[in-house]
Amino acid sequence: MDATSSGDALVMPPIPLASGTVVVDDDGLEVAIAAITVLVETVDGREERIGLVQRNGAWWAPPD
Repeated sequence: MDATSSGDALVMPPIPLASGTVVVDDDGLEVAIAAITVLVETVDGREERIGLVQRNGAWWAPPD
């Protein structure tokens, strides 16, 4: 049975998952963020990427 039919599919919450516009690199320099992606690895070795959307100063899960 797959996750969709079992009713246990991954759901991203309707809240900001991150905020900010820069990250600090290993040298202590601030670097502008271009994108944030959530990586989901499945038990069979596949990878699914979910790109977050920047809105109102935060990073949100994409709309359905």
